[in-house]
Amino acid sequence: MISRSLFVLGFFVISCTPTTPAPRSQERTGTTPITEETQDTSDDANPKDKPDEVVQTPDTPAATNTPAPTPTVEAGSLNVQWFAGAANCGQDNNAPIQVHAYNKNLTILRQNKCTNFEAPFMYLIFGAQKALLLDTGATQNLPLRTTVENLLVEHYGAAQRAQITLIVAHTHAHGDHVAGDGQFRGQAGTTVVGTGQAAVSTFFGITNFPETMADYDLGGRILKVIPIPGHEGTSLAFHDAQTGIIFTGDSLYPGRLYVQDWATYRTSMARLRTYAESKTITHVLGAHVEISKTPGQDFAFGATFQPDEHPLELKKDALILLDTELKNIGANPMRKVLDEFIISPN
Repeated sequence: MISRSLFVLGFFVISCTPTTPAPRSQERTGTTPITEETQDTSDDANPKDKPDEVVQTPDTPAATNTPAPTPTVEAGSLNVQWFAGAANCGQDNNAPIQVHAYNKNLTILRQNKCTNFEAPFMYLIFGAQKALLLDTGATQNLPLRTTVENLLVEHYGAAQRAQITLIVAHTHAHGDHVAGDGQFRGQAGTTVVGTGQAAVSTFFGITNFPETMADYDLGGRILKVIPIPGHEGTSLAFHDAQTGIIFTGDSLYPGRLYVQDWATYRTSMARLRTYAESKTITHVLGAHVEISKTPGQDFAFGATFQPDEHPLELKKDALILLDTELKNIGANPMRKVLDEFIISPN
């Protein structure tokens, strides 16, 4: 945020000097100006005498109301110790990007806090025809494209990679989520989605931002794209029914929820809750961790070492709680500390 294990392909030599605060692993592990761009390359009959009755015989059990089956989801693992930075980044030997395979079809990446204190999480979601990378990190020189291309080849195979389109999109447009865009722009088999509202709406087919949602098909894997402005004007959530995960960017995560537009954020969280309540949600995964395992205790802004971090994942209950608290607070912005997140109006 602005106001805010396979181990990584080794041998990247990085500087572990924390960057100046800017607009905000299984482990494996260029630089060009950032411009905005959007590419879309992209008979049983009832008895006649008693039509309204259920006819029963000793061999015909009475009808019962059977609940609809719960949709099955693809399981995965979040059993991972995330790199939490270092007290002395000059002595940190961890790779610049930590990579964890949630399962064979979803990979989670985290930027090392010693390369940038924001340490954003990024997500690589594999479909049959396309792969989606959500966010590109907080620094331009992160070896992100190399890491992602290696993961694509590992997943699809070297020969098939050329048939797959990599979509690079964003949970929102803040600098710590788009800094690596330039590494992907102009590359073969890659589409970078622009960060403006018009670009986002056009690419995903959102007809009335932010009121309407859209489906985006990766090939046998449809993501629901949900506009949730408030933290930032083009904030999006992505619901992956295949895993039951909802990706919420900086709008909800274990940390300080910075709110740029209070009224819009309240409306967005109410809309997201309404959507999620009828869905199977296994995890809510955001873009940062800024809170410790001690309820309500956050790390200092700009910290490059966060021992005893809260886990990345939240549950659906956290989303419901957030919406409830926002309703209780009302129209006038107010900071409120809760166990797993802190509502922080700008």
